[in-house]
Amino acid sequence: MLKNVHRPGLATLILALLVLGVMRSETPAQENQKKSQEPTQAVAESPKEGDGRPISDLRQFMRGKLKASNKILEGLTTEDMALIQDGAKALNKMSSSEKWRVNNDAMYKQFSAEFRRLTNDLNSAAEAENLDQAALKWMGVTMACIECHRYVRNTLVVDQGAFK
Repeated sequence: MLKNVHRPGLATLILALLVLGVMRSETPAQENQKKSQEPTQAVAESPKEGDGRPISDLRQFMRGKLKASNKILEGLTTEDMALIQDGAKALNKMSSSEKWRVNNDAMYKQFSAEFRRLTNDLNSAAEAENLDQAALKWMGVTMACIECHRYVRNTLVVDQGAFK
């Protein structure tokens, strides 16, 4: 059960995170349907979308970020601190990857540094088994993602095809 749930704000926060995760996740039936619609791939072939378009490296990378994020959300809702740590460490490691750096802009570098700091803080909160702090740190990570993506979309010149 949840520890320190005397704060109504935490319950609301976790509920909001859960709803967000459910909205972003596919049901097992949807996943099976999607898999059955995908063409059989040869080992050397690059992954394809359901419509046959190749999945770009950047898009695959972004999906990896979503998988790590889902681990964190699941860990928060089930009080599984190890799952939170796994997701936070994965996101932190990914943020140091060459694929992460879509631009060398000073603001983009600042967003990346802030993201690494926040994922480290999230990992520390999970190590300390402080669910309340981990939930708050996760909100910080989520807001950093939203702000950075907004900046990239609205300010930086990017290859729009890379995100399709």
